[in-house]
Amino acid sequence: MARRRYFHRDEALTLVEKSRRWRLDAIEQMRSAPIGGPYYQALGGVLDAIDGLAEAVTGDRKLFHLKAPTTHGHRVATRRDEGEG
Repeated sequence: MARRRYFHRDEALTLVEKSRRWRLDAIEQMRSAPIGGPYYQALGGVLDAIDGLAEAVTGDRKLFHLKAPTTHGHRVATRRDEGEG
């Protein structure tokens, strides 16, 4: 009889956090690799696999990608709003 497999979300999230460091290490190695070479392409595959893991666990493939800064969502008062213009 086969054993049942149990998916433990906490363990998966821990693995995703560990993979953050692996992704940064791969990016660092890509900086010195010849662009388009086999080493560079293999490292690109590593990045893709890590992003796939992040998507499988969190639903966000771009979890580790840099994000543009955003505003707080409220309108900032200007001088015109304050009656100075």
